[in-house]
Amino acid sequence: MMNGKEYLKTLRAMKTVLYIDGEEVADFASHPVMKPAVNALKATYDLASDPELNPELHRLITAESDLTGGKISRFLKIVKSQDDLMARMKLQRTMMRYTGGCFGGRCVAGAVINALWSVTHDVDKASKGQTNYHERFNKYMTMCQENDLTVSGNITDAKGDRSLPPHRQADPDLYVRIVERTPDGIIVNGAKLQQSGAPIAHERLVVPTTALGPNDEAYAVAFSVPGDAKGVIHVNDSACSNAKFIAMETEDIGNAAFGMHQSAHILFDNVFVPWERVFLCGEWKATASLVHRFSDFQRFASSACRCGYIDLSIGAGAAMADYNGVAGKTHVQDKLINMSVDAETLYGLVAGSAALATATDSGVMLPETLSINAAKIYMNDAILRAGQTLADIGGGILITRPSSRDLKIPKVGELLAKYHKGREGVDVHDRLKMARLCESLSGLSAPTTILSVIAAGPPATQRLNFRLMTDFKRDRKAAERLAGILSSQK
Repeated sequence: MMNGKEYLKTLRAMKTVLYIDGEEVADFASHPVMKPAVNALKATYDLASDPELNPELHRLITAESDLTGGKISRFLKIVKSQDDLMARMKLQRTMMRYTGGCFGGRCVAGAVINALWSVTHDVDKASKGQTNYHERFNKYMTMCQENDLTVSGNITDAKGDRSLPPHRQADPDLYVRIVERTPDGIIVNGAKLQQSGAPIAHERLVVPTTALGPNDEAYAVAFSVPGDAKGVIHVNDSACSNAKFIAMETEDIGNAAFGMHQSAHILFDNVFVPWERVFLCGEWKATASLVHRFSDFQRFASSACRCGYIDLSIGAGAAMADYNGVAGKTHVQDKLINMSVDAETLYGLVAGSAALATATDSGVMLPETLSINAAKIYMNDAILRAGQTLADIGGGILITRPSSRDLKIPKVGELLAKYHKGREGVDVHDRLKMARLCESLSGLSAPTTILSVIAAGPPATQRLNFRLMTDFKRDRKAAERLAGILSSQK
């Protein structure tokens, strides 16, 4: 297995084409927009190769391969038991607590790998020997495991007019499609948009994004290509947070080491794919099962991951409250407990889907559909609640704190530090660092969202007005009268 330095060496040896903010970037692993995501993915290699770095994560991130018989990354493992699902669930949560950011989209790869493993098996079985997709995919996965490669699972097509199927689009390339079949392989065109961690992976594993119909055979294609294959072009996303990593000092970024999700658009411009890397080619009926299984696997991974994110939010909120001198306040404790309830409820739903998992003919275990979809729905609201809670606990300092450059202004910096102190005994710089992390974790970096929570007083002060002004005696008298109780209240 590779360590982090070896991973970086293999990444830099590739000739991956990547554009960032309109310019082609060769050494993109060092680019400020890319470096956090590279660090997060690099960490998965360091943790797998060095058991002393973090023994708990090392146990979770490594697994024994059914294909090679050796030790591999769990992100490349074929899930064949409930124990495999449980281990993956624990890995996602614990790894998120470690990095606080997306670790190269490796969860997406696991979802694609396991869905495709089971579907290629089903297709070959149905064809009664006329296709050999599963054998090809077995050899491909063996190669990835033996070389400890990072695979980028690529799903989302451009889609164009969402009301129309692929074959009725004005532009036929709005879904990835087979342009030509040759004796040696196929040629594909199209794009996969907003693909997590794509430029920093070794392989692109492409599958359809939706269930297809009988007129969509050209779009029923699954294949793999190296990230630097001819005709594969990456264009980095243009999230507003990119500017933050380019313009700001490291200490002004809440999680500068790992803390930014990275994604890119992948353009396939007449890309040649040899037959040994083609895993579906026109089998449109199989796409419904493929999409369904992928979706459940991905919801399983992302829901478990967000439990770790809420864990971090609890820790950041607790630290911020302590630095502000309000750690023991009941309303703060209640907020932290509410976040904990959300994390454990979500984790329980994920665990339930693993406990109720069913096996396919290929041996792959599928998470139970209803419980994992319930988890994903619950997750959406839980993450938003965690962000608002962090804003509530931390206050306006999350977005209004002075920058590290401001603190270096002669005399003015000393005054700023003086007026941004919290509880006695807490270094002002620690308080500011935690405020930055809270801002990053909250996802509410725009001033309006956080200020809407805390402007005119945080929610606790509004609740205080209800406690002071609600006529509880009146209401109790009314209840006792209806119950036939002689009130002792005056």
